[in-house]
Amino acid sequence: MGNWIDYEPYKDRSSAEFRAKREMSGLSVYDVAQDVGVSANTVKRWENPKYFPPSPAAWQYIDQVYAAHLMSVDKTLDRMLEDHKDGKPIVVTWCRNGMGASDADVGRFNAISRAVAEALIQLGHDVTFRWIDPEAEETQRAATSSFYRVIDPTANI
Repeated sequence: MGNWIDYEPYKDRSSAEFRAKREMSGLSVYDVAQDVGVSANTVKRWENPKYFPPSPAAWQYIDQVYAAHLMSVDKTLDRMLEDHKDGKPIVVTWCRNGMGASDADVGRFNAISRAVAEALIQLGHDVTFRWIDPEAEETQRAATSSFYRVIDPTANI
């Protein structure tokens, strides 16, 4: 008797949904492949409607990552709105590769920053962007990076 995978709970979900959640969460195909334990080509096939659908483990992973992303966006937005009282543009921090973080962390950080900036603009706030300062004091870096800590998406899979 082989390994039976129950796709029934996922049958009405699309490859477009999988890709949208991956991209909105700031993950590359390679990030997902590494975290789920498959090749990048497998993830690319999952995102192509002509091929087989993502595995249940992949759906669980992407749902957890996306839920963590939305929670981070909500917490960051709430904090920024609470801290913003002076009428000046709200500063949203952006991260570059090569600043000591992995590419996946940079992607997640910037996905949160992008979603927060879009929400602030929709709410009528002026927004400006700045790079994370790698030379900043540790307390400033900790405050800046506190909203980008992401729940481990591979937990409980």
